[in-house]
Amino acid sequence: MTDCIHRRQVVMKTHMMCGHAESKARGVLPLSFCETCQLRRPKGDFFAQTERLLIQKQTSGEYKPQPKSCGGCGTVKKRSDVLQFVYPYWHGGAAGDELRWSIRSIEQHYQGKAKITLVGDRPPWFQGHVINQRRIGKRHTNRAFRDMLAKMWTIATHPEIDSEFVWMMDDIYFVKPVTFDVLATPRAEPYRPSSKNSWQNRKANTMRVLTQAGLTTHDYATHLPHFAEKAKLKELYERFDLGKNTLLWEVLYGNVYRTKPQRTRPFFCRIQKRMDIDTIKRVTEHASVLNHTDPAWCEGMRAYLAELLPTPASGEVEVSGHVPQFRRVRKNVKTVKRRPLHTHKAYIEAQRAKENVE
Repeated sequence: MTDCIHRRQVVMKTHMMCGHAESKARGVLPLSFCETCQLRRPKGDFFAQTERLLIQKQTSGEYKPQPKSCGGCGTVKKRSDVLQFVYPYWHGGAAGDELRWSIRSIEQHYQGKAKITLVGDRPPWFQGHVINQRRIGKRHTNRAFRDMLAKMWTIATHPEIDSEFVWMMDDIYFVKPVTFDVLATPRAEPYRPSSKNSWQNRKANTMRVLTQAGLTTHDYATHLPHFAEKAKLKELYERFDLGKNTLLWEVLYGNVYRTKPQRTRPFFCRIQKRMDIDTIKRVTEHASVLNHTDPAWCEGMRAYLAELLPTPASGEVEVSGHVPQFRRVRKNVKTVKRRPLHTHKAYIEAQRAKENVE
């Protein structure tokens, strides 16, 4: 169990007390409570030490938070024009109806005017704005990454994409009200090298390119929405030749164009295993944005989002014979026909050798 800077007292190595001012947990709690706590901060981490120092100084009166963007009134300035939310989308790769609930969350919780655009193909239940683009062919290596970069190039150059937009994924949901200022705030995590899969290898290559260019290496591949400017995205493609180099565009964009980032938590919650609805409510208590992995797609997640987002989005239509729900789509596994053992050359030769010995 990773220690936490907010853990005030450990009782008999099995229980503890939480000292975070925003935590609603009071009294003695089991150590397992920390496993799902979005406020946990490990000791020795730079961001954790900074947060702890600010909390201490704010409590003592030495530090006062900066005023909100509107001035001293304590409210947040809202964007008056329409903000475009763009999804690079391939319906064949969706695990379920995540996109439906993600769009609902924007229309329900974004504090401003929003329009939704899909770049890719159109799901049967959606009648909103779509820029059609077929998935790249199987002949391409790194197909999934190249397809994403191809769609991002379309976003950077297509006339139907606004000069400023928010990049989304279909498994990202707003679970509390969010403003333009909040979405435009850069958020990242410290980079921790890993080579456990191809995505981590791409990230490592991206960090190497940033280091060689003398830039920072904050990890912006956080599964959060990303605010971006169309012209800067196009410049990024030309600078790093993303038509040929398979790098993570959001990591490049954040380190080239964004200021020093904030930490993602507790603003963001990522769920990576199946949970029931009550557990999901608890772990997302302090979060404004939720993301989940494929293994976390379950009845508990369905119930949570259906309860939170009951109102259909403006682009939704009823499809005959289709009931809006969460479904698991399993990939078709091709059955490989095996030759009978007695037809294999090695088996025949072994049998002949055995007969000759006898």
